[in-house]
Amino acid sequence: MRGGKSSVLTAPLLFNSSCWHPRIYSNGLVHRITVSGVTESALVSLLTLSILIANLVVIITINSSKYAKFIHPQPRYLVTSLACNDLAIGLLVTPLAAFSALVHCWPYSEIVCQIQALLRAALPQQNAMILVFMAVDRYTCMLHPDKYHKHSSKKGCMLVLSLTLMGSLTAFGAVVIRRGGYYYNGNGLMACEPFYQRPSLRILAACLFYFPTTMALMYFYGSALHVDRLRHRQQINICAILVQPMLTNNIATKNSLNEASEQVSSNELRQSIRTTRTMGAVALCFIVAVTPWTIQEVVTACTGSKMPPAVDFFITWIAMSNSFWNPFIYWSLNRKFRGISRSIIKTKIFCRKKYSSSVISSSCNLGHQEGCCANGDMCFMTLQKDNEVIIEEDRESTESQDRGGFPPTPPPPPPYHRANSQHCPARKF
Repeated sequence: MRGGKSSVLTAPLLFNSSCWHPRIYSNGLVHRITVSGVTESALVSLLTLSILIANLVVIITINSSKYAKFIHPQPRYLVTSLACNDLAIGLLVTPLAAFSALVHCWPYSEIVCQIQALLRAALPQQNAMILVFMAVDRYTCMLHPDKYHKHSSKKGCMLVLSLTLMGSLTAFGAVVIRRGGYYYNGNGLMACEPFYQRPSLRILAACLFYFPTTMALMYFYGSALHVDRLRHRQQINICAILVQPMLTNNIATKNSLNEASEQVSSNELRQSIRTTRTMGAVALCFIVAVTPWTIQEVVTACTGSKMPPAVDFFITWIAMSNSFWNPFIYWSLNRKFRGISRSIIKTKIFCRKKYSSSVISSSCNLGHQEGCCANGDMCFMTLQKDNEVIIEEDRESTESQDRGGFPPTPPPPPPYHRANSQHCPARKF
């Protein structure tokens, strides 16, 4: 309903939007399926599947032993926590909207609607807090590396993440737990959301979700990347000042200074810079995805109007798609992550094993070619390669014997014998 900022709003009854309402159920749910409903349901299903697969790959890859040496423990916990939150969104929030988008009604019970409304608000808020913690982590690592490595710990990181999650669930639980604190949004999310009795509370919730997070992300990442740029310039200037007076004195000194200047940017610093840039891209994607949704929330709450259903659906699901873009950014910007995740997918999911030539040659023989290798051609190629190696070793040993006093090998046959021998059949042993 339309009202001013001081008016008290009442949530619409969920039973009126239920698929089992006599007004809806008597006509049959099949007649409610339209082309737009099928399109919206397909988009929701595709996004849900993408969120689940992408975040599962992130969780497995980030916590694998191969990738552990390329990332510090604390950012690994934060990235894992963010991926787990996105995975929870893909499991508990977005799938319920697939069927309701198809039939444009709520097919589940009221308790499911209440739980979904709570998670719909608490999990994105927790994601915003995790992004802020990631920005603070990168800021401290780039500006104060000694203090960062001294005070960073797994227990402290997990304690902060647990407290923020409990705080988000408590804050939005106070809104949703009462009757009338949730409703079915049949235009945008196609699922249940928290209902605010006053427009001012709706504006406050949207602003607290967006503005502190955006300002913190821009400040911390901007400062960290600026320090990295200044540090790079200082390294170039220092190396130039040190090398220039020595150019006319000693070439060896110049080479040693060049080696020292290359060692200034250590693996630790480069690893921190790569992690900072990747997390900065994740933060930028978050800002781009949720900005239209925040503007819509503020405008509709201030004016008391409603957006067109197609526009509301498009803006809402762009914001929800942020759970998929985070793994895509990891994949695009991190070469190590891309290679290790491909290896894990091939070996763990598609069960493709990497065979080395030494292992195959030691296990494959003429009598057990079928049992030791999954592919007979692989065994044949390996044996052929081993035979070539043996022939080459025999030739080298023969040459060494010739140099040691043994009779020389006979010369090759004349050219005409060589031409005639080309037509001779190959002997079978």
